[in-house]
Amino acid sequence: MRRRWVKKFAVIVALCAVAGAASAQSAPEPLPVPLPGASDVARTVTPGFRFAAPAQATAITADRLQLLSPDGAAVRGLVRTSGDRAVFEPSVPLVGCTTYTLLLNAPERVRARFTTACSAWSAPVQIDDTHTAHKVDLPVSGTQVAATADGGFVAVWFQDDAGRRAILAARFNPDTQVWSRPQAIDLQGPQDGASSIPAITADRQGRLTVAWFQAVDGRNALFAARSDGGAWQAPQRLDNPRLPGNATNPQLAADAAGNVTVVWQQPDGRHTAIYAAHWQQAALRWLPAQPVDRGPANAYNPVIAATPQGRVVAAWQQGPSGREAVFAAALQPSGRSWGAPRRLSAEGIAATSPALAATPQEAIVAAWVQGRDAMRRIAVSQLLPEGGGAAFRWSTPQIQHSTDFTGPALSPALTADAAGDLTLVWEQAQSAQGGPVRYAILGTRRDAGADAASARWSPPQQIDAPTLRSAGNPVLVTDAAGNVRCAWYQDGPDGMQVQTARYNPAEQRWEAPQTLSDPSATVQASFPALAVNAVGSTMAVWQQFNGWRTLAVARWLP
Repeated sequence: MRRRWVKKFAVIVALCAVAGAASAQSAPEPLPVPLPGASDVARTVTPGFRFAAPAQATAITADRLQLLSPDGAAVRGLVRTSGDRAVFEPSVPLVGCTTYTLLLNAPERVRARFTTACSAWSAPVQIDDTHTAHKVDLPVSGTQVAATADGGFVAVWFQDDAGRRAILAARFNPDTQVWSRPQAIDLQGPQDGASSIPAITADRQGRLTVAWFQAVDGRNALFAARSDGGAWQAPQRLDNPRLPGNATNPQLAADAAGNVTVVWQQPDGRHTAIYAAHWQQAALRWLPAQPVDRGPANAYNPVIAATPQGRVVAAWQQGPSGREAVFAAALQPSGRSWGAPRRLSAEGIAATSPALAATPQEAIVAAWVQGRDAMRRIAVSQLLPEGGGAAFRWSTPQIQHSTDFTGPALSPALTADAAGDLTLVWEQAQSAQGGPVRYAILGTRRDAGADAASARWSPPQQIDAPTLRSAGNPVLVTDAAGNVRCAWYQDGPDGMQVQTARYNPAEQRWEAPQTLSDPSATVQASFPALAVNAVGSTMAVWQQFNGWRTLAVARWLP
């Protein structure tokens, strides 16, 4: 009897095991929400998966559910469960017109892609004083823009104002979508002279710094003003008053902690030199200006880049006309002095017009124009660690070459996305001999996974409208999802207009360009600047002539 019961029990256990296995095999896979391939998804979506049982959802943790941008970088956010659902809550709204990948490891890997809704550019709007639009003696120039912590933007420019040239600033409120009335932020005393060429940067907390040069005591001095989300603080002089020459051409960069470095050029009585001043956020003060270059020849065109952790590098061109070289130097961790300059460009070849970009992975990349006349090309090099400590070297320069564009190259611009992928654009002539010369905007990309010392850039592609005439002055910006936007000005049947194009990382291609400026309102729009905020909204600003004077104009892509 006992033996029969044991046998019957074994059969029951076996049947249960088979049933359980069959049940496990037939259990439905988790259902992605939104569904795979969904488009026009709201930017406020909380994507996730619906499971067959609440217990399955509860088992999902942050290491098993991720949302990836097109560049492969993980979106910041939290994983939450409720009932039979596990969802990912992004810390900020997703970027529009972007394909994201929802990744589940449970333990099988399940991927689901969806695309957020695309938005359209707002109408162009004049952001300087509209009441003076017909006053020919109040032209705008030098428009620049930066994003603020609240999702808004601040634009700056210089403009004749009440009988003098001033630095003006205006704020864009993302809630009301209205620009504030411009206000002067430079020195405004009776003895203070004309101001010119502002540069602006914002740190991660949205603190803004603007630098410019202004006539004081018979020469141009270098000033900076800061704003921590509210009113502008009084300008502070950054250059050494004992130097005899005019300070010009300021450039600036901020790190993640809020430290800011400003570089500029200024004659010291012997040659035109490169100087820098450093804002220490922890001490809330500017350190005295320091010389950066150490050569006897004149130095020009300084640029600056800062990594998130505070590595700061400046680059510039230096040398007699036609024999210039590009040099770079790193700021010491104390912020009080600069290391010895290193030559980036090759010996015996002229090099000018450097550009710098820093990646979130602490890399710094330089590009410049190398060669003379029709043989000018774009060269690229990357700072490489060398040994221990802060020692470094620069990689062997790589020359960007296009078989379709053999004329001179100009105006390099660089940007990096969250994954460390790099985008480089420049202008280059299609023909250098015979017939009209047409300049185009070319772009190339470098994957973050490539070895920095021997990295290969993609073949250059033309990104401007080939049916229009010459294009120039490209600028770049990258949003949190890895979308890259380029803007430039280009001549055509409606005169000079501002154009823009987006690099779509999900499809790995540049989209068709579109016109930002309004041809019915101007025949000459030029010198665009771009900024992007934390949620991927882009602001473009530029200057344009309305038939009477030059205006500051902006257009917003929500």
